[in-house]
Amino acid sequence: MSEEPQEPKSEPASADASGFLSRLSPDRRFLLLLLVLGLATRFAWVLWLHPPAEYVFSDMAKYVNRATALAENGFTWGDRTLAWQAWGTHYILAVPLKLFGTDNLQAGAVLWALMGALTVPLAYLVGCRVCSGPRLAKLVGVAALVWHPSLSNSGNFLSETPFLFFQLWSTYWLLCTLQDGKRALGAGIVSSIAFAVRPQSALFFLLVFFAWLINVKRLRHVRWFHLLAIAAPILGMLYFSMWRFEQHTGYGPGVAENANMNLTAARCHNVVTQAFRSEFLKKRSEKRHNTRDGRRVSLPGYRLIKKKIPDESIMGLRPALGGMTIRMVGYIGDPQIHREIRQRCYEKTGVIEQARYSIVNMSLLWFVGQQWPEKEKNRKWLLPPVEVFKHFYQVVIWVPSLIGMVWFMVWVRRRPSMSLIAFQTFTSTAIAGLFFGSIRLRTPYDIYAIILAIEIYAIVWRLVKARLAAKTEETDDAPADSP
Repeated sequence: MSEEPQEPKSEPASADASGFLSRLSPDRRFLLLLLVLGLATRFAWVLWLHPPAEYVFSDMAKYVNRATALAENGFTWGDRTLAWQAWGTHYILAVPLKLFGTDNLQAGAVLWALMGALTVPLAYLVGCRVCSGPRLAKLVGVAALVWHPSLSNSGNFLSETPFLFFQLWSTYWLLCTLQDGKRALGAGIVSSIAFAVRPQSALFFLLVFFAWLINVKRLRHVRWFHLLAIAAPILGMLYFSMWRFEQHTGYGPGVAENANMNLTAARCHNVVTQAFRSEFLKKRSEKRHNTRDGRRVSLPGYRLIKKKIPDESIMGLRPALGGMTIRMVGYIGDPQIHREIRQRCYEKTGVIEQARYSIVNMSLLWFVGQQWPEKEKNRKWLLPPVEVFKHFYQVVIWVPSLIGMVWFMVWVRRRPSMSLIAFQTFTSTAIAGLFFGSIRLRTPYDIYAIILAIEIYAIVWRLVKARLAAKTEETDDAPADSP
């Protein structure tokens, strides 16, 4: 009687007795399959189904305009508008426009498709570094492949796709450094690019240093030169970002001026911010109750809260200054003006209400809003798929990912590799609490939440199996009744 062939087990490539540094050897065929499918789906999306060149409006138009100006004119001195947002995305987009012509947005689409495609095998490689079993790592790769919000973002010239790519790449090489003492310089370089795209990633890098610091005696293979190789590019990018900011605005330190307005909105809970050149124009706007004139920025998430949730509710907006609009005279990103406005809001609200504001801000990562820009152009067929994934996230991913975030941050001394994944989700949540969240801003962090949720489900399943096995043994060991 012949034995049935058994599936070969994928053993950890290296591990100490406690599993502290355990990682799995990637299945190369599966990795190649993910790469091929990632390329096929992302290129089909950006070249056929959703060409980003056909969706150049609002934020996408601003990124394209800045990238075009950079490709044509190079660095422009003293243009304050170029300091409004973080600069990394339009610099990345400027590369294909410089090489292939500023009218050739298809070249930019190819770059976005390539970055989106490479996140799929990268997610699997990260899973092999942190997951407790080979099937779980493969499930991470499949989830990255079919996660429609990430696919959808690859069809828009926004920061989500490059940030997902570089931050996931950074996470992978940081894990390589933590576990093997390798890839430190590469980790520093790609981490610095991720910082340029979204400066909020600085909190994650600080937490990674914290994980090393409290495990330093067990991570003797991570030496001072590894830390220097990681830190030098990040600090260099920080210095360049601050230098660039000062060249455009005339003051410092800073990275992007929209942080001033965003922080004010988060601490005052106003829906619209308007800036005017003179007191006369401001008063005319107030008299006419016009919320669309001047330099205007609106927050759709807050508007939806105001529309759907009463102020009396614990999740209500409750604007600190009473109205939905804050009007000011001067430049919309002026730090001094915003400090004065926030001080008024702090005096009106107090510490407890500000803490409640933070909870409301965090809730926007998961609830209330719709993913933008799918709800704009061609929403009839673009919006339904991301709505399905939004509700899937809320039901299947949200709670276990938050449990996993807390669990693995507490167990940073036992599973520091998994703690890095928890740090990513914590960074997204903490920044949203300080400022405000949105489903779009959260999407590049979805893969980390998925990894946490998968691992929590696996832990629960192992506990259930152990409990059932224990009950079975108790039944088998029970003495039989005498006749």
